[in-house]
Amino acid sequence: MSGFVVHGIPGSPYVRAALLTLEEKGASYELAAMGPGSLKQEPHLSRHPFGRIPAFEHDGWMLYETRAIMRYLDTVIPEPRLQPAEPRALAKMEQLMNIADWYLMQQVSRTITFHRVVAPRFGRPSDEEVVARAIPDAQHCIAEISRLLDGNTWMAGDRLSLADLLLAPHLSMFALAPEGAEILQQHYDLAAWLARIEDRPSMQATSWDRLVERASAAA
Repeated sequence: MSGFVVHGIPGSPYVRAALLTLEEKGASYELAAMGPGSLKQEPHLSRHPFGRIPAFEHDGWMLYETRAIMRYLDTVIPEPRLQPAEPRALAKMEQLMNIADWYLMQQVSRTITFHRVVAPRFGRPSDEEVVARAIPDAQHCIAEISRLLDGNTWMAGDRLSLADLLLAPHLSMFALAPEGAEILQQHYDLAAWLARIEDRPSMQATSWDRLVERASAAA
């Protein structure tokens, strides 16, 4: 199946989560790369009225919100299935996806990851105070994700799910920060999970540098 277009900025964990879903499904797609200054302008506001990313289209039909995009793709491309059938595993997947949006993004990615990984890439200074204040919340958040992994191969059990694909972009970037690497090293099972998912072709195909190269080649 084709006709998929993802609009977004390379390096965004949410754009990457949508692309990971497409990669895991083996689907062909187009990445319509955007610049940071274009989110609150047309034509993007016609795609996403709140000026966020990603925005998604399938044969001209538009959709936004990452989790909605991921679930849509899991429905229209049935195999491999990325949502568990067993009710408790499905609930755990949903719980972890909520943690990614409400706690991991807010307490880790917007603070430590942004100031240690994203800002330097764009030549912007890091705010040491923001990083220092965020460490206790980051430790708490990472410890809870590790607890919920509970020694399993994947977040919702023995099969890869949408929870893994939403968490992976955040944690992959967090691991690049010195504070992130140190916190993750305290949780062996979670560090092993991250190494496992980093080895997947989908993660390698959607790395920040790879997406930038792809966008440059398409320009």
